[in-house]
Amino acid sequence: MVGMLLAAGRGERMEPLSSLIPKPALPVLDKPLLAASLQQLFAAGCCRVVVNLHRHPEQVAAAARQAACGRQVLFSWEPELLGPGGGLAAARPLFGSGPVLVANGDSWAALDLTPLLAAGGPDEVVLGLLPHPDRKRWGAVHLDASGSVVGFSKPGENLQQPGYLYTGWQLLGSATLARLPAPPAPMGAFWEQLMTRGALRGVLLSGSFAEAGTPRAYWELVMGLVDGASFVHPQARVHPSCRVVESALGPGAEVAAGAQLERCVLLPGAVVGPGARLRGCLVAGAVPPGRELSQGVWIGPGAGGAGEAWSPFTG
Repeated sequence: MVGMLLAAGRGERMEPLSSLIPKPALPVLDKPLLAASLQQLFAAGCCRVVVNLHRHPEQVAAAARQAACGRQVLFSWEPELLGPGGGLAAARPLFGSGPVLVANGDSWAALDLTPLLAAGGPDEVVLGLLPHPDRKRWGAVHLDASGSVVGFSKPGENLQQPGYLYTGWQLLGSATLARLPAPPAPMGAFWEQLMTRGALRGVLLSGSFAEAGTPRAYWELVMGLVDGASFVHPQARVHPSCRVVESALGPGAEVAAGAQLERCVLLPGAVVGPGARLRGCLVAGAVPPGRELSQGVWIGPGAGGAGEAWSPFTG
């Protein structure tokens, strides 16, 4: 079995951070975001993992090599974005003859994949599902009594019909791979073809799962992992007079005298000036002395952008 990590998106929902750091490479404490899925692919038995690349490819490739810890990672470069289906089709020469286990690079999960690995045949695709936490916020997958997928709903649709959350994990049988249309190929259209002949199935998984597609969702993920404490990278520097509460500080981050941080995430190299007071913020670059910010994304000088930018959290 070979793994495929989908990491080639534009990251438009993660702006303004995506202009600086691609979503799969965003730091989650001491690991890149893609590390959770990549390490689960290897733990599930994949002999190697293929990672597709598009935006900021060098950063994503470096994050994947770091997270792989010496195990084999191959890369499929997409000069033009091909979408999930097209990305899989373009990477076929790197797969071999076995099944392919697919995951997304923008989620953080610890799932028991046993039901997914045990399901499906060479001519089927099996989706990994979870009990749905919020049908009004996310779309749903609908199954019949045998586990075959019979439909999909958008957020807020068909609420009277039982539905499940798609985790981004799927197992493609070896024969199914040969039927992928040439890229660019939308995955949804391919699933519809499989569904008409009963070859698209779903299985219920268990474990923890968090999607990190927006700045707020990313901030919530990191805050959940610090769990009431703080994470300070060994290469971060914090002045003794600072107050740091339930925050995560990346490598090279600096917090100057008298600054106060509460439930903040400082990206690598971020600098908080003297007396600044931040609450519930994502920070890249430098925060001027005395600045007060709450619930949003700050992009300051030194982050690779031009000037300063403040974006309140949405969604």
